[in-house]
Amino acid sequence: MNPVLRRLRGVFSTLALVAVAAACGWLGVSVVRSLVAQPMQQTGDYSAIVREAGHPVVLFATTTCPYCRQARALLDAMKVEHVVYDVDVSDAARALYGRLHANSVPVLVTARLRITGFDEAAYRSLLTRGGADAASGRP
Repeated sequence: MNPVLRRLRGVFSTLALVAVAAACGWLGVSVVRSLVAQPMQQTGDYSAIVREAGHPVVLFATTTCPYCRQARALLDAMKVEHVVYDVDVSDAARALYGRLHANSVPVLVTARLRITGFDEAAYRSLLTRGGADAASGRP
């Protein structure tokens, strides 16, 4: 084989490999960003779930999720009256969680607000004295 053609073949192979690696890197970053999406707040009427749970604050979590552990710890530290439903170990928890049509954890629910994901500032804002009415469902 001609040495020039061999060299061109090597260059094109290298360029193709670099292009594939760049595409994989871009795709990987996109996937990671979608997996660690920012917490989302959604207003609505969640009073039936809160009433069924018997607590003003409901946390849907899993036993293995690090963000769920942070959410639990924050609620405990703030001494917020709450209940935790572990959707990975309880059929009843999964059924109640299913009514939210959520697809990730943690999900914090009050009578009027749902926070999907863990955001300490949003939790504190909702659950401090200024947000107590929102958490309890009072007008």
